[in-house]
Amino acid sequence: MPDLLDQGQTPEAWSEKLKRHGVHVSPRLIRSKAHKTGQFYKIGRLMLLTPLQLETLIKTSAGREGSIDG
Repeated sequence: MPDLLDQGQTPEAWSEKLKRHGVHVSPRLIRSKAHKTGQFYKIGRLMLLTPLQLETLIKTSAGREGSIDG
């Protein structure tokens, strides 16, 4: 649980962080991929993803290594 509280971020926060590194991914796409893969925590309406979950989401997205798009 400490990892979740210390490192978990919303899809919006991850989108902004990725954007600062030149990767443009919408929060909506992150949320959608998280739902499809089950890689998220949810408390009420709040969705949180840890760095490991985001990495897993990217690796498994659309069956292509290193891809998060559509």
